[in-house]
Amino acid sequence: MSSAAASAYWRVAGMSYLKYANLCADMVRAALKEPMKSNALKRETIFYRGTRWTEGKPGESVLTDFTEAVAGKK
Repeated sequence: MSSAAASAYWRVAGMSYLKYANLCADMVRAALKEPMKSNALKRETIFYRGTRWTEGKPGESVLTDFTEAVAGKK
């Protein structure tokens, strides 16, 4: 048995496991019908909360939505 036959398909294709898992998740979401599809799209929203520190004291907290930035890179 060759090493390629014993390896996982994603490794043989030259992908990392995370890329493979994300590709599979995208395909499953694309195959869903409404209303499940819109519910799945709501759950993939990415938020980041950051606080700027000045002179050792926390400032105002800012909530940022990265969903559109990530979607544009696909």
